[in-house]
Amino acid sequence: MSRWLVKRILGAPELRSKYRIPWSWKLGTRLYNKKSFKETYKQEAFMLLIQEICRNSKFYREHLERFNLKKIRTPEDLGDFFTYPEQLESHPEDFVCKKPDIYFETSGSSGSPKKIGFTREDFLLLAFTTAYGLKKMGVKKNDLYLNAYSYGIWVPGLIIQNALEMLSVPVIPVSHQKPEVIFEKIIDYKPTIVGILPSSLIAITKLAEKCKKELPKIRWFQTGAQHIPRETKEWIKTVWGAKTINGYGATEFGGTFAVECNEGKGYHFNDLLFWVEILNPDQNGYGELVVTTLAFQCMPLIRYRIGDITRFVDDSCDCSFGAAKIDYILGRKDNMFKAAGNNFYPKYFSKAVVEGVFLGVEIDTKESIDRIKIRIVEGSKVDLKRLDTFILDTIEKDELIVETKSESPDSHTGRKIPEVIDLRSRD
Repeated sequence: MSRWLVKRILGAPELRSKYRIPWSWKLGTRLYNKKSFKETYKQEAFMLLIQEICRNSKFYREHLERFNLKKIRTPEDLGDFFTYPEQLESHPEDFVCKKPDIYFETSGSSGSPKKIGFTREDFLLLAFTTAYGLKKMGVKKNDLYLNAYSYGIWVPGLIIQNALEMLSVPVIPVSHQKPEVIFEKIIDYKPTIVGILPSSLIAITKLAEKCKKELPKIRWFQTGAQHIPRETKEWIKTVWGAKTINGYGATEFGGTFAVECNEGKGYHFNDLLFWVEILNPDQNGYGELVVTTLAFQCMPLIRYRIGDITRFVDDSCDCSFGAAKIDYILGRKDNMFKAAGNNFYPKYFSKAVVEGVFLGVEIDTKESIDRIKIRIVEGSKVDLKRLDTFILDTIEKDELIVETKSESPDSHTGRKIPEVIDLRSRD
């Protein structure tokens, strides 16, 4: 594959009209499933990216000057160089390669909110790839989408809005409201697809169980930001007759980075936009997610260590995505905690939630015994027998006490809820 073709796809020079999808990215998606294209595209795109950021980004120009860039072909060739969230948080202006047309912010769940800029082309490219994903998921022009994601400085509401307009799919822009308001709009407008946060989805499903009116025929709920157990998805389906499709993302990557398919065996991610590495994998393949953005013009990121723990999933799908996959997020690197002499991630305890929403864990020590409370949304059900064997063995040896703690979804105003609250540090 010649470099001019990569430049045409990345440059998207025809991107002028607000909702016009550039032919170059249409071409890229058509070529995507061709093995010869995929094998060489990422390397060519990365080499062009390195040249661009060293010309225009103060941060990367200073940090990459020690490398002979002519010999850099892949992110791994940069050895011990990584980009960290703290660097992006403290000096976002040093990352800018091209003047931003719009800003978004991260939730700030692991520190202060980070300001992420995008050019108009970046934004519309994200909308296009979201539209492409929605189309692969089965969205049609005769669907009606209720968008209950925030339209504020958080990215998903506006990206989804623009993606659906590209597909000529009508939208109900409810934004993030109280569950009662969202439920009322669902009953009133009768959408076929609903984009919504998991905690709100649980709340409206409980309202639906009590509702005496006929529920609309929703095809699926599109959600993300919090993990929903498989049993909870099944409960939602019994109430609404609709499946739940979960997404995973970050504002640094323009919102939804990866999405489940119908088979529900992990998240598919877009190789055209991202080069993914798993750093220091353990014996089960789990390691830290490291991402390089290949197509952003404003604030591209090289080997960004977001801090989430996952692994590649090798099993093939019969779905239409045809993209590489990562597993469900095991936890955050900075959320690993030690209790009763063992290393734990919150995900270990999420397996005990058989109905409802898992919020995280709270850790304390009483009479020299570590006490872990599994934090759940009110009304959720927990079965401790579903915990991993090594946790159950610890409980039986009285080295650990595991309980549950219910919390109201309305008590959390942030977009992300901290998964680990360690009260032991306050002693």
